[in-house]
Amino acid sequence: MPSELTGADWGGVAIEHEKPLRLMFIRHGQAERRAGDGPDGPGLSRLGLRQAARVAKRLAKEKLDYVYSSDLIRARETADHIMGFHKDVPLAITPAAREVTAYHFTPCDEPRDKLVYEAISTERDTLIRFANQLRHKHAPGQTVVIVTHGNFIRTILPILGGRDPKESLIMEVNNTAVTIIGVWSSGDAILDLGNCVRHLLPSQVT
Repeated sequence: MPSELTGADWGGVAIEHEKPLRLMFIRHGQAERRAGDGPDGPGLSRLGLRQAARVAKRLAKEKLDYVYSSDLIRARETADHIMGFHKDVPLAITPAAREVTAYHFTPCDEPRDKLVYEAISTERDTLIRFANQLRHKHAPGQTVVIVTHGNFIRTILPILGGRDPKESLIMEVNNTAVTIIGVWSSGDAILDLGNCVRHLLPSQVT
């Protein structure tokens, strides 16, 4: 079952006098299941297109300041639906928001294969750079949308809060689920909404 978490008041701790940078992570819609796709992966399935249309409608009245999308097709197609309601908002298509392996948040031994270890290290460095880019490029009070992938979201959320992903709870992330985290210049971060799929019909949750 999908989970829905809210944390506007985290343990009674209130951060005053400054609005946080509001980061809204959207997982792409359901992808087609087929063999032989190119390096950019499959596009959205028919259900995935309906999911993307619904999350776009949910965000239609949001004041967005910037949108990032993974360069993989399923994320770009999801972002295209969102941008249909936000034509004047800047959009950046970036490989920095691509899917990553589950290694980053799954407790396990270090991989012994050198190529695998190097690939995972590259992923980790990219995640940290992207998290720092979000913090430094965008101002407090702005709302930034990142259309990306499940493992990416599971990994970058604790990084934004200064935590080791391996020591954090593993959150379910459904297709087109909305996850919102507030990030302060102090380095504090509060998860305001996690894996919210209220824009979908029960039969559309995947």
